[in-house]
Amino acid sequence: MKKLHVVGLSLALLSGSAMAQGVGVYGVAGTGGLGVGLNLPIGPAFGLRGELASLTESDTYTEDQITYKGDLKLKGNGVFADFRPFMGTFRLVGGVTFAGSAAALDAQATNGTVTIDGQTFNAAGNSLRANIKYPSNMPYVGVGWGHGRFNEPGWTFGLDLGVSIGKPKVSLVGSGGLLAQPGASAAIAAEERKVQDDLNSARVLPVIKVSVGYQF
Repeated sequence: MKKLHVVGLSLALLSGSAMAQGVGVYGVAGTGGLGVGLNLPIGPAFGLRGELASLTESDTYTEDQITYKGDLKLKGNGVFADFRPFMGTFRLVGGVTFAGSAAALDAQATNGTVTIDGQTFNAAGNSLRANIKYPSNMPYVGVGWGHGRFNEPGWTFGLDLGVSIGKPKVSLVGSGGLLAQPGASAAIAAEERKVQDDLNSARVLPVIKVSVGYQF
């Protein structure tokens, strides 16, 4: 909540300082979910933006013989700086995203059992949860087109392509009688290392988003 407060404060500051300049408001949809944003052009070549966006998706995933089901919570909150090198619609974008995306997934039993690190355990009344979390603060770099330009009121459209950079972390947590079964704790620890190794290749999180709004 602290990070969301920081983004909200940043948006408020943008809005307040924009009264004399002409602030833009827009809706955004993309890989970070659905949300709203504020755009503040501060000159023909520079601008600042802030966004709040989120989306929760429920789905099923398979990793190393384990089927997980649960919620993926996408976050697209951030503060961004735009630079227009040719004074046109094309933008170079840098910034920071907040309140990283996360997932809470529960392992699904097959015939009353679950296979962890190649070993089969009784899953009746037991559970195994995978918690995955991206860093709360992640640097963002990308390119974009559109959004309101300096002293150009009217309807605006935007497209952004970029990446947020950060290493996700995973933790596997067993409960019920799962941990009491021989070898379960060691198997869960080994499985966690495998999943983390796979996630280490996902340090770059692609971002695609489109927006429509109005520049006052």
